[in-house]
Amino acid sequence: MDAFFSHIGAVLDWPILLIIAEGVMTGIIVGVLPGLSATLGVALVSPLTFVMDPLPGIMLLLGIYVGAVYGGSISAILLGIPGTPAAVATIFDGNALAKKGEGGLAIGIATISSFVGGMVSVIVLALVSRPIAILGLAFGEREYFALGIFALAAVAHFSGKSLPKGLLAAGIGIFLATIGIDEIHGIPRFTFENSNLLGGIPYMPVMIGMFAIPEILMNIEALSAIRPKIPRIERIFPPPSLFRNLRLPILRSSGVGLIVGAVPGTGADIAAIISYSQGRNLSKHPELYGTGYPEGIACPESANNAATGGTMISLLTLGIPGGAVTAIIMGAFMVHGLQPGPLLMSKQMGLVWKLILGMGVANVLMLVFGLTLAKFFAKISRVPNYLLSPIILLLCFAGSFSLRNNMFDVYVMALSGIGG
Repeated sequence: MDAFFSHIGAVLDWPILLIIAEGVMTGIIVGVLPGLSATLGVALVSPLTFVMDPLPGIMLLLGIYVGAVYGGSISAILLGIPGTPAAVATIFDGNALAKKGEGGLAIGIATISSFVGGMVSVIVLALVSRPIAILGLAFGEREYFALGIFALAAVAHFSGKSLPKGLLAAGIGIFLATIGIDEIHGIPRFTFENSNLLGGIPYMPVMIGMFAIPEILMNIEALSAIRPKIPRIERIFPPPSLFRNLRLPILRSSGVGLIVGAVPGTGADIAAIISYSQGRNLSKHPELYGTGYPEGIACPESANNAATGGTMISLLTLGIPGGAVTAIIMGAFMVHGLQPGPLLMSKQMGLVWKLILGMGVANVLMLVFGLTLAKFFAKISRVPNYLLSPIILLLCFAGSFSLRNNMFDVYVMALSGIGG
């Protein structure tokens, strides 16, 4: 742990601290705006980080991730509209409490719960990442084959009732991964004599198209001239007596979010819903859930922010993204010549410690911004979609082109968006 704390000075250096703050602020704004998400925010900004050094570039994306997951709770509480999928469960009690004239109190509970959940995940990430990486270094061909089978089995598990759709999507993904130069024999596969495909399908344009374009189209479909009314925000910081009663639910839900987030293919939204359901089942007053009960806000908010650290556990230690956002962050790692997994932990452990510390700083900044700028963020949620959607669409095209200054990447992004 001495090596861990020796990197605090590098993370608290003003340029890095400013980049983390910019990421958290951007993420909160993205999260507050209904219809956007942490995935979209990270996908849009990721092309801008490719000209940066690895540490500030990846820290910017992690700051957006942390901020966006929290920011979705503000619009969920005040407007009854989840800013991100991770805030769906927050609506039930958060919006009910806001309708009672306690919107500020609900935001305060969500902010502090999110901070605790995020810090718990950072502490666990710092404690377990090294042992898991040491275990990962012992992986051979058999273990990696078993890991691949596990990933395909996870497709069946998370497809739910739509197993054929899940298997079809997995099959398409496996086929797309075969395009390019065969690594063993050096023979081009499915390139159709197109030199742009010799290196395979470019990863980032696919991610931008798959996640950004469908959300933009859904926002356009839901265009409305009606601007939502924001409830009056009074006190924000909750009384200490309230949090004494919420300590156990927050810690319990943080553990749930951490575990769920570490499972590949899940994410903050699933963690929040599971935690809300578990909190209601274990509560002394389950009948109060859905009526503006503070515990119903604390459980999902601590879980979804704990899931941010959970998803990073599987990414950093095994090289497997825990969710859609970490899949994009994994692409940013690879663009910088870094391969997440056991080798990264053994050869670039200093960078890993800095990223973990940076996530802790991001959670602290999220707490500060959330408690001091809640009224400002609430007003941002009134920005109409007819202004946002064309701007975001333009950023998708510009970001895809800027990756390699190649129109082929733009075509890949557009086709991925249609498929998505």
